[in-house]
Amino acid sequence: MKTVFSLFCLALCVAFVSCSNVTTLRTKEIKNISEASAASINKRIDSLVFVIDSLKFEQAKNSSRLKADFAEFNLKLGEQGDKSESRMEEISFRLERILSVAQQKSAVTKSAAAGSAVQSVANESSEEMKALYQTSRTDYINAKYAVAYNGFKHIYETLKTGEMAEDALYWMGMCMLDAGQKGNAETLFKNLLEKFPQSMKVCAVDFKLASMAEEAGKATEQKAYLQKLLSAEQCAGSNEFQRAADILSPQ
Repeated sequence: MKTVFSLFCLALCVAFVSCSNVTTLRTKEIKNISEASAASINKRIDSLVFVIDSLKFEQAKNSSRLKADFAEFNLKLGEQGDKSESRMEEISFRLERILSVAQQKSAVTKSAAAGSAVQSVANESSEEMKALYQTSRTDYINAKYAVAYNGFKHIYETLKTGEMAEDALYWMGMCMLDAGQKGNAETLFKNLLEKFPQSMKVCAVDFKLASMAEEAGKATEQKAYLQKLLSAEQCAGSNEFQRAADILSPQ
């Protein structure tokens, strides 16, 4: 009987040890699977982090590109505005010249009977100045400021007085201004105000001097030029008059 009991106990121990070994192996297997799964998950997380970082970098790059494109667009828009303003000045100039030519033709018709020989010489000189004036205006529009300036200077120094001399002096100042020589431009504009106080160019000159004073941080000087413009009889109703009134009006 004891022998049977001993054999039973021995079999039970063997079974217990066998089960224990199986459990240990199973535990190791589960642990290995868990570690492999964790490594796989970590690898996927790292991959997702890399993708997110790449998207952030691409977004930042696109944002920088958009900012640069926007800045370039603003610059081009400003340049287009400057060109439009120059074009409007050109149209205004041409209208003024058409009216001037019409008036000159009328005057010539009325006085044709007196001094035909002298008038012929004067007309020849006038036509020469007109041709040079138009050539200089074309040079100015094409940004050939030095060439245009010399043409206008020749006209001014030849004529000294009259509408064409006034215009030539004005465009001499504009050549200097657009060439970046603001000091020389200011001197020429002030010279025009002194020599031709009744000229229609006074309106544009006062406004430009006011703008130059504003850029230089001279608020008092800017205000003085704008007030002078508003008080000039020939400027009433002009575009510069309205702009000056808008600037000085209380906000």
